[in-house]
Amino acid sequence: MWFHCLGLNAALLSGALFASDSGELEAPVPIMAAGKPIDVQHDGHAAPFVGDFDGDGVMDLLVGQYHEGKLRIYRNIGTNKNPKFDTYTWFKAGGDFGKVPVG
Repeated sequence: MWFHCLGLNAALLSGALFASDSGELEAPVPIMAAGKPIDVQHDGHAAPFVGDFDGDGVMDLLVGQYHEGKLRIYRNIGTNKNPKFDTYTWFKAGGDFGKVPVG
């Protein structure tokens, strides 16, 4: 998965700070999890969102897949300044897989 990012989200997701405050998109960067670039497998389309999903004060990564709309949670086991993502878990709500609309 490659992200075109601005501002703080770019710093969080890539672990790098960007010098430009021009409002322009920076070059895409791969987001790594468990030592490999995140790959959503189906069609290469994803809907990423950054938020603290487990209440530990560290921003995690939620990725909605285009295929079937299932949601992956990559918990940040690093810090906000130096994020590190491991393997994902599927997002569940009420015992069912949480999904985003597809199509």
